[in-house]
Order: sequence, then C-alpha cells, then structure tokens
Amino acid sequence: MSAFPCERRKSDGQAVAGSSGVTPYAETLSATEGCPTITLVLDAPFQAALRQIRRALRDGKLSIAAEFDGKRRIQQALGLELAPCRVLLVESPLLLLEATAIDRSCAVFLPLHVVVSGFGGQTLIHILSADYLAHGEVPVGIRMPVARLQKQLLEALEGIAERTSTTDRIVDRMEARPA
Repeated sequence: MSAFPCERRKSDGQAVAGSSGVTPYAETLSATEGCPTITLVLDAPFQAALRQIRRALRDGKLSIAAEFDGKRRIQQALGLELAPCRVLLVESPLLLLEATAIDRSCAVFLPLHVVVSGFGGQTLIHILSADYLAHGEVPVGIRMPVARLQKQLLEALEGIAERTSTTDRIVDRMEARPA
C-alpha cells in the first residue's frame, strides 16, 4: 500500500510521473477506496479563476475566513518555485455555531479547506469529500454541519467549474491540445 492512497500506479507498481512526481486520483471516492477529495477544473488561468471562485462563494452565502498562499510559503521556506496555489478556509458562521454548540472540539473540522492551484491555462479546485467524513470516526455532532457546508460549497463551485472524474483525464486533455 502506498503512503499516498490516491497515487496512480502502473501495472508494475511504479508511480506515474506527473508535474509533482505523481499524478493523484481525484475522483469522488468513499473512504474505503482511499481518496478523500473531489476535484473540479475551471477553464481559466489562476488569477481569473480565483476571482470567479471568490464571487461564487460570496453568491453561495459562504465566507472565506482566511487564506494561505502555498506557493509563497514553499518559496520562502524552501526556495522552490511552484505553480500558483492558494488554500481558502471556507465557512458559514451559522454552521460553525451549530457544530460547536454541541461540542466545541468539532471546530477542528471547520472551516473547510479549498485548495486552488494553477495547472497550465486551467485551475484545479480540490475539496474534501463529504463521503470521507461520513465513513470515518468523526463525532456525530459535526457530520451534519460539515455535510451541509460541503454541499453548499460544492453547489457554489459546480456553478463555475466542471467536476472531474480523475486528474489523469485533465492531464490527458492538456497533452492532446495542439501547441
């Protein structure tokens, strides 16, 4: 078993090379199948996509509680150059209240992390799958608020981006485009 449960492997067990060393599966899978994320693709360059995502979240009555610039952090800490990457911490104050009213420790699951990363002329959006929490040993008090927040988040994002079945298909599409 790989340390990367969503890692694509060749029939001989070797990892498939990609821009980051391996190409992760990104389809919606149950926790028993190993991949806890959903990936969407937005046909827009990173900065334009980030503006569209912010607008879609705002229109969906969601808030960005904080934001983390992954590219800048890695560049400052390790001196490596990466594609643009932001982590948006998305929440709904009402759902946060609901989750923490029963058990304050439930706040560890909120806000939800939305990873936005540049991928050539497109942008990938990764979010946690609600199925992952539904099958895990997550406190009961958090399951419903997180599931509702995840549903609200997914509805907002699917209004602007296409859900992918795998990142591999995105890579295949990119490679098939004429130069």
